[in-house]
Amino acid sequence: MKIGDIVTRKVCGEDMQFCILGFYTRQSTGERVAILAMLDPTTIVEASVQELAPVSLKDIFALTTSIYVH
Repeated sequence: MKIGDIVTRKVCGEDMQFCILGFYTRQSTGERVAILAMLDPTTIVEASVQELAPVSLKDIFALTTSIYVH
């Protein structure tokens, strides 16, 4: 698998689709972990490109350090 791939994962018993944003290795276990963005067809929005701001992987990792989705 690579960044940009679309994958599925069971969430509350249902298959949900996600896009892989990146990877990291969990230091405590050595496990490779994927950072995912949910692809939810009910949450599609549009925005002017001028309104968008890039997010660095560093910022994404900071968001995931205390939040775990099981």
